[in-house]
Amino acid sequence: MKRLFAVVLVLLMAVPLVAQGRLVRDAAAKEEATYRKIEAQLEATKLDTLAYDEADVTEVVKDIAKKCRITIVFDKKALEEVSEEDRKISVELADIKAGNALNIVLDQVALHKAYKNGVLYITTKEKAESVTITKTYDVRDITAKVQDFPAPKLRLKAADDSSSGPVVEYPKEDEPTTEDIVEMIEDGIDADWGGTATVKIAQGQLIVRASRKVQKEVADLLSQLRSAK
Repeated sequence: MKRLFAVVLVLLMAVPLVAQGRLVRDAAAKEEATYRKIEAQLEATKLDTLAYDEADVTEVVKDIAKKCRITIVFDKKALEEVSEEDRKISVELADIKAGNALNIVLDQVALHKAYKNGVLYITTKEKAESVTITKTYDVRDITAKVQDFPAPKLRLKAADDSSSGPVVEYPKEDEPTTEDIVEMIEDGIDADWGGTATVKIAQGQLIVRASRKVQKEVADLLSQLRSAK
């Protein structure tokens, strides 16, 4: 009877944990959907012109947000760290995607994009990198050895070679290992690796915790490696 009671108690205690885990997953899925929607708007909106002369960065960003029909919020403290003079933007762009235009504008004032509470958030590089998500990338298709049995190459022997028969050379396969990919990521992508950003190996997969910007760069790098196979 005591054993049965203990089992029931454990099950009852597990119910709130299961519900909590479901809420976390639902919130993450909602956040991801919002992010994709905003990015899609920035990608799909083409600006015929974007021309400003010595305008405050908030005015320029507000114009981009209005044309894309999205919400963009500035980190007030981050904005205060930029002097009034440095906040002035002079830009003249034509026939450009809104996302690219926004990146150009923010680059001039050393501010960065992040996604927080369902909105596009403009803040410092440090704060943007601290807003992280975790993604898993299966790279076993990249590291797997392709068994295509390549044909050997034949070459003639040197005149002073006394061995019999032709010299046969088999091409060496040189697929990257999972460790090689991790090294490529950490060396080639600018992030606070070992700090706010981490990459770990688990059963042939990469578990990456980093900002959305870094996650996109990781996905692009893996796509290039797949194309090179």
